[in-house]
Amino acid sequence: MEDLSNLVKGLDIKSRQLALRYKKLNENFNQLQKKQTETESSITLHKQTIVELEKQIQILTIAKSIPTGKESSKAKKKINELLRELDTCIDLLNNKTI
Repeated sequence: MEDLSNLVKGLDIKSRQLALRYKKLNENFNQLQKKQTETESSITLHKQTIVELEKQIQILTIAKSIPTGKESSKAKKKINELLRELDTCIDLLNNKTI
C-alpha cells in the first residue's frame, strides 16, 4: 500500500512538472509568434523602402541624362511628375503606418 502511495505521489509531482514545462513552452511559443509578426512587419517596411529607393534611382538616372535646350523642359516636366508620384506614395505609406 505504501508503494502505491509513493507511486501516486511520484505521478503527481511529475504531472505538475509537466504542466509547468508546458506553461513555459507555451509562453516561449507566444513570444516567438510575436517576434515573427514584428519581423514580418519590418520586412514589409524594408521592401517598401527598397521600392522607394529604386524609384529615386530611376529619377536620378533620368536627371543625369537631361539634355540642355528645348528637350530639357520636357525632361523637367517628367521629373516633376515622377517626384509628385513619389511624394504621393510616401504620404500614403506614412498614413498607413500610423
